[in-house]
Amino acid sequence: MDITVFWRSLAGIGIAGLVILSIVWNGWLAPEQDIPRSIEITLLVAPLLFFVRGVFRGNRDTFIGVMLLSFVYMLLGIWYAFSATESLYGIIMLVLSLCLFFGSLLNVWILDKRGNV
Repeated sequence: MDITVFWRSLAGIGIAGLVILSIVWNGWLAPEQDIPRSIEITLLVAPLLFFVRGVFRGNRDTFIGVMLLSFVYMLLGIWYAFSATESLYGIIMLVLSLCLFFGSLLNVWILDKRGNV
């Protein structure tokens, strides 16, 4: 098995998990909402949807862009992790964004090492 398949799968789990988590948590499980649910779901899911296809197809440039985007979700995860009512949401978001970041980083690193630029 090619190691890039593993890292691409890890990035795929991260991005799909963030999309599903954002929809499920903000749609049904959130204890309290300060802004309308539809706006919060749109703001959290829309940036990820631009990168889903490229991540699952293994596009190197998409992995570079999604690495930068994963920092935003890491910061949100840390923010929510210290919240009293949404700490579980923050921890799961942090773990999934780390999966997305490291899966993308190591996939790009291996592709560059092989010369598949």
